[in-house]
Amino acid sequence: MSEPKNISFIIMSVFIIIGPANEAQSTELPAFVQRVQIAGSVLDDHNKSLAEAIADRFVNALRKRNYGFLKENKFESLRKEIHDFAAKYQPARTSPAKRKMLLSAIDRYLPAYFLNRPDFREEQEMAYLKFPDQVKTFKWKLWLALNRTPITPEQFERREAQHNWIREYITTVPIRPGDTRPINMTPDGARKWASAYLEQELADPLSLLYDPMTHSQFEVFKQWMKRSAANGLVKTVTDIPVRALGAWAHNHADVEKAYSHPFDIQLPFEDEVRSIWGGGGGAGTHLTFASNALFRGRDVFLDGRKDSRHIFDIVRGPLQIAPQVQEGDPDELIAHWIQKHGKGDLAYNDSTVTLTALRGGKITELNVVNWFEADALSNGELRKLIAEKSQMSISVDRLPPANGPRIMKGDKPRFFIVVQTGEKRLAVVDLKTREFGQIEFYSRTRPTDSPATTSNTQPPSTAGGGRAGDGSD
Repeated sequence: MSEPKNISFIIMSVFIIIGPANEAQSTELPAFVQRVQIAGSVLDDHNKSLAEAIADRFVNALRKRNYGFLKENKFESLRKEIHDFAAKYQPARTSPAKRKMLLSAIDRYLPAYFLNRPDFREEQEMAYLKFPDQVKTFKWKLWLALNRTPITPEQFERREAQHNWIREYITTVPIRPGDTRPINMTPDGARKWASAYLEQELADPLSLLYDPMTHSQFEVFKQWMKRSAANGLVKTVTDIPVRALGAWAHNHADVEKAYSHPFDIQLPFEDEVRSIWGGGGGAGTHLTFASNALFRGRDVFLDGRKDSRHIFDIVRGPLQIAPQVQEGDPDELIAHWIQKHGKGDLAYNDSTVTLTALRGGKITELNVVNWFEADALSNGELRKLIAEKSQMSISVDRLPPANGPRIMKGDKPRFFIVVQTGEKRLAVVDLKTREFGQIEFYSRTRPTDSPATTSNTQPPSTAGGGRAGDGSD
């Protein structure tokens, strides 16, 4: 992408305070809708440098996420990390109005963009795995905000035209059956809420709508907004953050490639954007980076049907077997394919409902209930378990379907396995669902013979960067 746009902050004398009409509506609004209410926390930080105030606001807001995987020492290291980053890019002088706007935006950013939705499956674990990416995404947006310079007349005119198009467009989006809004909120109330949400987004210095997009970027954004409209007003409006992120990712007008690697995003650190993860209302919306590939892992579907043969390689990911070898016995075809190509570690056979190790690899079930317990085990402990209880295949018959009624409590039949490849690489796999000839699992490759974290498991530092050697998205 071209150099980041240098746009001055809009000096606002009035902050919009947005909320539902009454207490009952507030309790019924989904978390990602409630985020439109401005927290506006007041901290005694007027005597601090801008970098110190930014770091304090970030950590104070992060504490309210109630992430069990963040211990006190992690908060302090994050405070230093954010402070040092902000100090590197903060302008020499910042007006009180601009400072207030940016710090208030940070108060809103953490609840809006860092995962913590009670309706999200395995929310704490998802937040844990995506945490380094979310911190880096925040730093990228902070860098854009800190590096703005006065707006030009052409940029101002382009931004106003884009903002007016969005304002006018959301007035045309219908409220559809099933649209995510409280039963007792009238259509008129929903439209007022949508308008207020949008105005806050347009005035937020950490929003990607604060700066004007290029013409081609905005064309991509408009096309995706029109697609969102099929789901109704609330979905269209709360999709704005991820639609804007997709539009920024590519400096061209190809809407189909807006969320496809490779991306064209300039970063203030050494890293590479591998994908975009989006949630309604911004909830969890972030870039994913090469530097977090091993820790983040892959959430994939492995196809075990006769008409579509895939195998999984813990380094390369899902691998497609050539169509000409898809007929016949699945196991024999896979054995022939991996012998010829020398890659592939797991295969799923839907007819026998089993997951099988390939190329001399070994697997066994891991007696843990979540990723925190899995990460507390060292590589040595995993190798010992493999040595004592290794198997060639494991039945996945207990896995639930991906659709229909689900067991949403902690007793659903999700389970973990450990994989040791023929090259002695280790991976832990979270087996999730099985349906329509597919098995879904979340695979995370272990760094080569590095010790696992202790029971005080925390995500790795986001400082620095660089590209992961393998396990990338």
